[in-house]
Amino acid sequence: MKDLQTLRFYWLKYEVSAIEELIDSSDGIDNFVFSYYYPATDHAGKPLQLVAYAHMVNAAHPDGIYSTYYDTLSDYEHKTQEICGPVILSNNVLSLTQMLELIDNPEKPDYLVLIPNVNSDRHVYYSVEAHYNDASAIGTAQKSALSGPPPKDTNPSPPAT
Repeated sequence: MKDLQTLRFYWLKYEVSAIEELIDSSDGIDNFVFSYYYPATDHAGKPLQLVAYAHMVNAAHPDGIYSTYYDTLSDYEHKTQEICGPVILSNNVLSLTQMLELIDNPEKPDYLVLIPNVNSDRHVYYSVEAHYNDASAIGTAQKSALSGPPPKDTNPSPPAT
């Protein structure tokens, strides 16, 4: 059997405090844009990460611009996902509304975990789950996902879903 080329992707952690800071400092933010990031490393098999930018539409920029600042998402517990090709790597997007649904609720999470997946069109996207540092805050196991609506998925851009 022929070996298929594979890529490794980190499960990623995005602190809610960093999300809120990006929202507060980005006038007219309408979307979070996640781009692939491969840091300088001497570790040849290091998995891919993501950076998060704000996309903004406001009076000064009615056609929209991207923030010059970005957050580099850290790996979550060194978990990785190996994905066989062919795959399409493109920016992933969450709208501000979707992000606020994840982080702005009575039982505010501490961070989000983004888990890589592949859809039927072979686009890499991320499932997004809200997590807590302190299990006693919601009375379940530490780092448990929000109960209620299912986790959101990022949308590969150009829109794949």
